[in-house]
Amino acid sequence: MLIKNNKITSYFKPLLIIFASMLIVLGCASDTATRAHQSNEFRGEVIRPASLESKNSMIQTAIFEYISKIGYGKTVQDVNARVMFSDMDDIIRRFTVTAEDAVDTSKKTGDAGMGSSNSRIHLVFAWDSDKPLPSNARNGALDSSLIISSDIDTTHPEIKTLLDNWDFSQAPLPKLEEKARKFREQADRWIAYNEVAIYFLLRNEPIWSKWVSAEAKAKLDTELSKEQGMAAQQKD
Repeated sequence: MLIKNNKITSYFKPLLIIFASMLIVLGCASDTATRAHQSNEFRGEVIRPASLESKNSMIQTAIFEYISKIGYGKTVQDVNARVMFSDMDDIIRRFTVTAEDAVDTSKKTGDAGMGSSNSRIHLVFAWDSDKPLPSNARNGALDSSLIISSDIDTTHPEIKTLLDNWDFSQAPLPKLEEKARKFREQADRWIAYNEVAIYFLLRNEPIWSKWVSAEAKAKLDTELSKEQGMAAQQKD
């Protein structure tokens, strides 16, 4: 009898293991589906600008990323990563996308690069469209080409202040665009535009120092003093 029971146990053991594995997989899938509505971009932890195809937009986005990360300790992810570009209709849609929309595959109507085509957008620099603004967005206080989501106003008050102080009208844009072309010959887009941001910050303190808090400026000054890349090596 003992031998018979052992044979039965040996026969069913692999089936039991497979069944238990299936339960674990199903449990993980269910948990993942539940957490889909808790994405960090909807909890406000990640600020997601969308750079447009113009050098002006890519340059300002890169400057904002550097200032926000170094000066304010924020997590910033350009949904386009300065490689792919979304059309204005898609950008407008994605300003107002909700956590529920993000897991609704029927609403994936475009591709804006990084991550899902339903990734939330909070910010656009150098907006040049005559289309109405997204319902939850506004212009910058000093720069009408800056489009800011209400998420920034409610979740990141220090960034709201930074953006309301933002005024790129006095920036040497032709020089920055020239550097973007030069750096792009030596590096990929992400590195090139990050170097343009550093170049701007190193040489235009009177402009950007008006945007940031004293604490953020001190952090930026410390980090900029360590830079040794392409931007720091420029003679002009």
